[in-house]
Amino acid sequence: MADKILICISAQQAAAAHWRSRRLVECRVFQNDDGGIEGFEEFLTPFSGVPVHIMVDAVEEDYRFETLPHTFGSDRSEMVRRKLKQHYRNTPYINAWLLGRESGRRRDDRYLFSALTNADLVGGWLQAAAGRGLPVAGIFLLPMVSAVLIDQLRLKADNLLLVSRHSGGLRLTFFRDRQFRLSRLTRGDTGRLGNHGRFITEEISNTRIYLHALRAARLDEHLTVLLLDRNDELIDAAQNIARDNPSLECMRLGRAEIASRLNIAESLLGLTSDVIFLHLLGLKAPAANLAPANITVGFRRHQLRRAVYAAAGLVALSAAGWSGINLWQAFDAHAQGANAARQAATLQASYREVTRRFPAAPASADNLKKAVEIAQGLRETARTPERLMAIASRALESSPDIAIVEFGWKFGLAEIEPAGAGARIAASATGFPGGGPSTRKQSGLIEGEVRTFRGDYRAAIETINAFAKRLAADPAVAEVRVVKLPLNINPALALSGNTLDTRDPSGTADFRLLLVLKADL
Repeated sequence: MADKILICISAQQAAAAHWRSRRLVECRVFQNDDGGIEGFEEFLTPFSGVPVHIMVDAVEEDYRFETLPHTFGSDRSEMVRRKLKQHYRNTPYINAWLLGRESGRRRDDRYLFSALTNADLVGGWLQAAAGRGLPVAGIFLLPMVSAVLIDQLRLKADNLLLVSRHSGGLRLTFFRDRQFRLSRLTRGDTGRLGNHGRFITEEISNTRIYLHALRAARLDEHLTVLLLDRNDELIDAAQNIARDNPSLECMRLGRAEIASRLNIAESLLGLTSDVIFLHLLGLKAPAANLAPANITVGFRRHQLRRAVYAAAGLVALSAAGWSGINLWQAFDAHAQGANAARQAATLQASYREVTRRFPAAPASADNLKKAVEIAQGLRETARTPERLMAIASRALESSPDIAIVEFGWKFGLAEIEPAGAGARIAASATGFPGGGPSTRKQSGLIEGEVRTFRGDYRAAIETINAFAKRLAADPAVAEVRVVKLPLNINPALALSGNTLDTRDPSGTADFRLLLVLKADL
């Protein structure tokens, strides 16, 4: 926990303590005069940027419990502000603490209004802290701070009266259902120095009557009294109080028990009774902060600066962690790379050892590589006449009068030649004299005849043309050309021959077609 400067101010003196690591490490007492304030300024000299928490123990305090209509936002703030100004006009040290809501039908808000009516009591001490540039976290009333003691001691009493002796007198603070209800500070027992028990008993009785008048507690209710006896001087008084008041349950905490249960050094307890409440203020500051905004502005800046530092530290820690992860990953990758290199070297050595035992190869490694590349090229670019034959077969299914006599095929840059097609099939299927597959094409030469030919050339030519059209209709065919018909019907040729020649009606009508597939197929 961060360092704090804790101050308890009364009309007679001020106790200042240094808080560190959840405990008081130093405490000094100063008289409430000019000399005491100068000593306090010297006490603050070693500190820089440490927040100051101020606690006041004085009779100039006021508490009021009121219920207000349940509102929200700016309406609530304005209503509470007007109520505070109505009760406390002459002091800036005021506070409204929302306790909860009523259980009735309207569910009104319950407030505790508190104030320090003597502003001059803390003026000199505030100026001393401001002169050293220390931020003021807040100003609190000692009875409000004492509520932390209930949690620290785990007290379960429904009605608890906390009694402690201070430099300004006897302080009696009443809690009902673990919530603060009332506090009184007497002017002391100087007239009855020899009988502390009687004086405390009388003040407890007066407090009970006062609580009954305020309807805060009844006289016949069970009441638990807790005596804080830091000097172990109230042992007999506690016994007498319990004996003379059957309706009271009196508990006493001596010096050793206070030091043990609250983790306070016994040497500090001997300085002043304010040490107990300074320790409670260090553990937890109450919600009822009397300091106005113009006094706590430095503390808000201090908190903002700490938040920025914490965020920067978190970012730096994250960056360091991320950098550490990256370094570890880089180291791991380097180790894996080195391990892979060692494995590769081992495999290379094993490979060389194995290959050294191989017989002499018939060809060099470069020639073998080229042969493999050529084989791969042939595998990728080679074509078979299967597709072209499939196209011809589909066309033949609808042409029963057509018979295929010879079939030629070529895959290359140029089309198949009509003459000698059968001699080129093997050569064109295995070689590619330049150009890739996208610039070469398949072509085929179909030589056939018309069956059941009886000398009707017109019918034979129509049958051949129909067969050519069926081939051209296939989506994979780029072009079909009729190279030869049974009868040359070109009008440019001269007539020759003898019309008296007789022909064999059982002869055949042969033809020849050139089929070219599309280049991308």
